[in-house]
Order: sequence, then C-alpha cells, then structure tokens
Amino acid sequence: MQTAHHARIRLGALGLGLSALLLMVFPLARPFFRMDIFAPEETMMASSPAFASVAWMLSHYLAMLGFVLLLGGMLALYAFHAGPETEPRAFRGLLWGIMGVALILPAFGVEAFTMPAIGKLHLDGVTGLAPMIPLTYRGPMTIVLILGLVFLGVGAFNFAFAIRRRGQLPVWAGFVFAIGLALWLPLLPKPVRIIDGLLIGLGGIPLAWSMWRNAAQARSFLSASTVCAGSGRRV
Repeated sequence: MQTAHHARIRLGALGLGLSALLLMVFPLARPFFRMDIFAPEETMMASSPAFASVAWMLSHYLAMLGFVLLLGGMLALYAFHAGPETEPRAFRGLLWGIMGVALILPAFGVEAFTMPAIGKLHLDGVTGLAPMIPLTYRGPMTIVLILGLVFLGVGAFNFAFAIRRRGQLPVWAGFVFAIGLALWLPLLPKPVRIIDGLLIGLGGIPLAWSMWRNAAQARSFLSASTVCAGSGRRV
C-alpha cells in the first residue's frame, strides 16, 4: 500500500461500504412482479403498478448510486493491493470490474427512466404498450447486462484472490462479497435476490471497514515515524 494514498484509500473504503449497503437494500426496496417475456399482455398488467411506483424509481436510483460508488471502492482495493505480489491480480480485478459496471449501468437507465414512463402510460389507459416488454427484455439490453455481470464477477473474484494473497483484509469477506456480486442476477426470484443482497452487504461492509482501519493505522504509523525522524535530526 503506497503511503501517499492512505487518505484516498479511506475515501474509497467509504465508497465501498456505502455501495455494499445500497446494493443490499435494493432487493428489499424494489417491487417484484411476475415477469414472463412470452406473455407480454399479462406482464404489462402485472408490472405497470410496480414500474410507476415511487419504490421502483427510488430503489433503482439507489442501486445505480451503489454501482457508481463501487467504482471508487474498486480503485481503493487496487491501491491497497499495489504491492508487487498482488498488483497484477488486483489490476485484473479493477479492469474486469470497471468493464462490468460500465455494461450494467445502461440497463439501469432503461429500468429507472424508461419503464416508469411506460408503466404510467399503461395505467393512464394507453394501449399497445405490451410489445415493449419482449422488445426490451429479449433484446440487446439483456445480453449486454449479462455480459456486464460476468465481467463484474470475474473482477470481484480477482480481487478476492488478491485479498487472500495479501492477507491484511478478511479473506472470508472478500469471497462472500465476490459471490454476492457474481450472483447479482435481476431475473432471479425475490427470496434469492434478497439473500444475494445480504451476501453483498455481509461481505462488502466488513471489507470496507477493515480497509478503512488498515489505512488509518498505516497513516498514523507514518505520521509517528515522521515525527520521530524529525526529532532525531534536530538532536
């Protein structure tokens, strides 16, 4: 860990902890409904109240913020593992993770901005909107989302292996966090999504706290060493 980066690592650790918290809250706050892309009329009827609800929009805004903060958390994890033994693995984690988040966020744009408008129009009596369901969820958006989730999972496990090799952060938390991110699949049923969110929080929050504490202790040690060195020179 580079001594010049302690404050930045603490800031990134804060982002990582908030990210894990928001991604844990997301499935608890998000409305669920039966999604069947092969029955668009029934799905439109079931989904419109959810799409148009405040809970849907707010939960998706929070999740988007969670993924944005995750970028800062991954940068801090990379800086923390910048030593020669762990830097290559941490760099692969950072690279795959950034690509994953970049591919996931466009799907959130659709669900946070487009689908609420469609749901509101349907509730207002506008007809002919049902084909939007298969066009949206059977189209390129889902392919890009799945690809992003694969990239994110690869990045998360690279970080977990870097954590295990370095040995300064809780290894169990690194792997629990990685499993949670790797299983973040929107089409899974509600109970599985809630358990997955809990895994993200259970792993990510202790991981962030440990990184914050390590960076704070290293900074304090560096400050004390600098004071002692300065006193020695004056003598």
